[in-house]
Amino acid sequence: MGQSLVPTATTDFNVVILGMGGLGSVVAMALVAAGIRRLTLIDADCVALSNLHRQPLYLEQDIGQRKVEIAAQRLTAMAPDGTIATHPLRVETMEQLLPLALTHACMVDASDNFATRFLANDAALASGRPLVHGAATGLKGQLMTILPFQSSCLRCVFDAPPDVQVATCQEAGILGPLVLEIGWLMAIECIKLQTGAANLLTNALLTVNLETGVRRQIALARQSDCSGCT
Repeated sequence: MGQSLVPTATTDFNVVILGMGGLGSVVAMALVAAGIRRLTLIDADCVALSNLHRQPLYLEQDIGQRKVEIAAQRLTAMAPDGTIATHPLRVETMEQLLPLALTHACMVDASDNFATRFLANDAALASGRPLVHGAATGLKGQLMTILPFQSSCLRCVFDAPPDVQVATCQEAGILGPLVLEIGWLMAIECIKLQTGAANLLTNALLTVNLETGVRRQIALARQSDCSGCT
């Protein structure tokens, strides 16, 4: 028999989740259900009607309320023995994230824009904490796990946020089932980190295209000229 991937509710493994929209909702629910119940949630936004089809933690009655507060209530109802901390923070600098990264075992980037994703990447590198990155737009999603100075980071792959304006989830649209799939896969990466399981999604980018049904794992490597991890 292989090693169990089921964490226990008493684990000290704690996770900070950046972004409590669709991906963050799914990751948080999956982790709590699996027994990882020490979470810190970061998001400055409030629940909006246009979000509800892809953000399963929220209901129509929550519109206008802070996502992190509603999420904490729902997650606590799922696991009363958990510890859910909230930060209604709009992340604009890496220094805002660094103290939180240093006090957690793992970071999850479930944000919805390139600037924040790179800040999360840089905070993970500065703190030495693993980062599970995920993104989803339209019918396409991606994820990877970053072990600082051991595997490729986001800057090894993309170098820097794009100079051009990229459509937001609201503008581009996003399919709810895609969020569920990418979010569950991100949660599995956290569980693998907690249990010490092998075969993390490191030095690889997993892409999912629900329009074609194609899933690809693209091999990556640390870049000698990477501005982040060298």
